[in-house]
Amino acid sequence: MNVRDAVLISFSGFLELVNRAACAGYRHGLLRVEHASVPVISVGNITLGGTGKTPLVAALARTLLAAGARPAVLTRGYRRREKQPVLIWRQPAVAWEQVGDEPTLLARSLPEVPIVVDPDRVRGAATAVRETGATHVLLDDGFQHWRLHRDLDIVTVEASDPLGARVPRREAPGALGRAHAIVLSRASDRTEVFAAMGVVGPYAPEARVLATTLAARAVHVGGERRPPETLKGRDVIALAGIASPAGFVNSLGDLGARPVELRFFPDHHRYTRREVSGIVQAAEATGALVVTTAKDFVKIPADLAARMAWLEVEAVPLWGSFAELLAPVLGEGGLHPSVHSASP
Repeated sequence: MNVRDAVLISFSGFLELVNRAACAGYRHGLLRVEHASVPVISVGNITLGGTGKTPLVAALARTLLAAGARPAVLTRGYRRREKQPVLIWRQPAVAWEQVGDEPTLLARSLPEVPIVVDPDRVRGAATAVRETGATHVLLDDGFQHWRLHRDLDIVTVEASDPLGARVPRREAPGALGRAHAIVLSRASDRTEVFAAMGVVGPYAPEARVLATTLAARAVHVGGERRPPETLKGRDVIALAGIASPAGFVNSLGDLGARPVELRFFPDHHRYTRREVSGIVQAAEATGALVVTTAKDFVKIPADLAARMAWLEVEAVPLWGSFAELLAPVLGEGGLHPSVHSASP
């Protein structure tokens, strides 16, 4: 555990109390809940930091497209420099500084899906429907955003730590009872899945459960998409500014790469040219290859990015299916009336 997480864990109780009070305000009608004109599917968590939400959002968007729906992703654009709403759709790529690293990643991996970047989720949902004809809205990181009604509340938890005991939390495990579905992310095998199900079951006995793992689909080197086995036997320097870098390193090891050095930065880190240049030069001097994540790669200057590689990964089901997960809001033809939502 790093110092930052240790400090945040010490404040978890306070943050849980704040969120409990906010939730109660909406539940008792003191604050108004707004409804979108199409089903809203929220993907969130009870912890601070990554639990695999972004790969899951991408996988759900693809599932909706395959079912004939027209999904749009709604995100606030965490730590972006500009605050005005942005619609990314049918246009040249926007700068990540304008919209944030995760929206940029989603826009590149889902070019046919509109991405609405707006801290006002109610306004953003209306924009998605009005401007893009969206039939479903995927609300990224929305479990603690009660102002916008959710028709399907999906919560992601780490299969190895399903109650967030080792990381800072936004809400106590009891909040899982609000979820329609629980996704056990980064599961290693079914033994871990069953153990995690036993842990979360008492908190969310009526929730659907899906387990996913991250599968490497390709490695991108010098602008070329190559098989992930390309890294086998290769010395690499792992560069990551994500909440859970251990999973990234494990993926490299599973592909047969030899991580000779780890360069980790805080989640959503803004890389400087000097930082990246120094890492790339050190790698080239020893014959190693700098490999980073897709989320980090969008923030690397183009000339330096050409001398690096990034690993393309995808969330794939280990238990259950994405179609089953979306069944409450998907019917024949891809559209379905809103389902009853659990109380906030």
